[in-house]
Amino acid sequence: MNLGKITVITPPDQLFNLNISYLLINPSQHVSKQFQTILSQTDEDVNVFIYDTNENDIGWLLGVAHQVDIKIVDVDNCTPTTKAFVTFLLAHPNTYYITNDELTPYSLISKNRIYDLDEIVKQILQDEDDDNAED
Repeated sequence: MNLGKITVITPPDQLFNLNISYLLINPSQHVSKQFQTILSQTDEDVNVFIYDTNENDIGWLLGVAHQVDIKIVDVDNCTPTTKAFVTFLLAHPNTYYITNDELTPYSLISKNRIYDLDEIVKQILQDEDDDNAED
């Protein structure tokens, strides 16, 4: 089995191609490790855009958010500036979010709350099955 090429992109860089693209927003170490496990199982070329807690280029974040296939937001790890845009990001159907915050009603904006990345793996496998069924 050949693994696909993984391209990691961080601000201010951009990449425009037809590869499946993910945006990780303020991923914790645990989320990053889970995502690495997911990537180790794919044979497709993948773009991984990473916006971490050291970044402050909101323009880049919002621009990239419109072009990627899947966004994963670690809400509890967001900086105050990034957190101001979380609800906007959650309004997109392809955004999944992780939080331990039971008080903020994020579920009114998005039903895509996940507790770990296993649910993303299930979605990827489902998409692959659907693609194979079409062939």
